[in-house]
Amino acid sequence: MRRFVVRQALVAAAGGLVIASISACAGLNAKPEPVDLRKWPEIRTDARPEVLKARVRDYAVTFAAEVDLAAMSIERRAVDPDVRRRALLWRLRAIPEMRKACFRPEPLGALIDAWTLSRQMEDLFSTGAAAKAFGPFQSEAVDVSRRLVSHVRDISGSITVSSDANDRLERDLIDPWLTAHPLQDVEFVRESPMVRFAEYVRARGDVFQSVGGLEETLLDLSQHTQAYLNDLPRLVRGEVDLLRADVVPPDAVSGTLADMHLAAASVDRLAATLEKVPALVQSERQLVLDDIDRQRTLSLQAITAEREAFVSASFREIDAERRFLLEYVEAQRLATMEWAIEQRRDTLATMHTEMTTALAALRGERVAAANDVRDIVTSVMIRVLLLLVALVVLAPLIAHAYVRVWPRRPR
Repeated sequence: MRRFVVRQALVAAAGGLVIASISACAGLNAKPEPVDLRKWPEIRTDARPEVLKARVRDYAVTFAAEVDLAAMSIERRAVDPDVRRRALLWRLRAIPEMRKACFRPEPLGALIDAWTLSRQMEDLFSTGAAAKAFGPFQSEAVDVSRRLVSHVRDISGSITVSSDANDRLERDLIDPWLTAHPLQDVEFVRESPMVRFAEYVRARGDVFQSVGGLEETLLDLSQHTQAYLNDLPRLVRGEVDLLRADVVPPDAVSGTLADMHLAAASVDRLAATLEKVPALVQSERQLVLDDIDRQRTLSLQAITAEREAFVSASFREIDAERRFLLEYVEAQRLATMEWAIEQRRDTLATMHTEMTTALAALRGERVAAANDVRDIVTSVMIRVLLLLVALVVLAPLIAHAYVRVWPRRPR
């Protein structure tokens, strides 16, 4: 039985490591979005999700220790078998449920779920269906529940701006769920408030968002696995005790104990015999070690295969994106060159047209200027010719008039 439980725990841990590795590799390059706390006036702006996560997970350990100690104390002292059975159910059902709540990925969601569960347990033992479940030891269960509620309120108070804000957060998120979903018995069968909390967060805006890398994811998985393995022996022993209590009637326990004493003596004799066969023990030990080694090898092979598949897919996607980008750049370059050539052709055609027009206008201006110069030269030549003609014609007349008019000098 013990070997089977250990083997199942190792297989579960290996499977969890594979899944966590895949999910963490998928989120290696993710970056958290900035936190906007304007819609969460109750929460301090300097609150750190890492600190809150660590405190909530420490609370899971504290809760397990407190509940286990109180339940086992009631079990040992109770005379009524029904009270002992309820105490056993209390620690077998409440501790895994609280561990599941405290190890949720989002720290604020884990706090709200753990807070809700502790309040549900307090109401169950104080005024709920299990208000008389432990008989004369009921006050001990109520005191433990109230102490755990006070502890989770202290954790919430570390991220809220004041005690009034802490009370308002409890009144808005916890109290409505407690009224609508009380626990029915010590089986701790309940509906998680995470759906309503997700709707509440969607309405007000996200508060703590973080995308963990591979190291952080493996650390979370390691902590969860360690907490599970720490509780595993107590849970297995408790389940065996619960099975024994359900199968064996209470009045037959004394007879069974006597038979068990006889069986213990027989087992002692058998143990003495087995001590003489160390080879068998060595063989069993070697089988266990071989099985552990085989499980480890299979886990490493699975992790390696998943990692290689992820890397290959990533490289293929990067190569496809690179080819698409090169083709797009080449198409853009060709389109740009065609556009530039077309623009150059249009510019050259326009310049040629304008140059032809300018040359034609210049040629016309030159012809007009030449005509004007020719007309001016012709006009000047005509005037000079007329002047020469006038001088030739009028020279004798002027000389004759000069002779007649000008007085002669005496000799």
